[in-house]
Amino acid sequence: MIALLSSMRSGRGFVNDLAQLGGGRRSWEGRVAQPALVIASRRDGSVPYGHSVELARTLPRAELVDSEAAGHFVWFGPDRNRIEQLITAFLAQGATAGGG
Repeated sequence: MIALLSSMRSGRGFVNDLAQLGGGRRSWEGRVAQPALVIASRRDGSVPYGHSVELARTLPRAELVDSEAAGHFVWFGPDRNRIEQLITAFLAQGATAGGG
């Protein structure tokens, strides 16, 4: 399992995913109206932190949260309680705003 997870790197795949959405980032960013919570760890070996920064920068109502997790699984990180509280608050905020 470790070997499998170690070999899974998105690399340029993220940029390709954005391009496949139809003409690149600009064609879809204006259509995303809901808030987004982007949670990432700078120590994640699976997804470069820059991808999360770019996603949060691109989405008009995104908030980027740094996790102290050693990898991609932020719910196993030392700050999992803080992350859980942020997610709960984010979801409650959407519910009170009628965001569903």
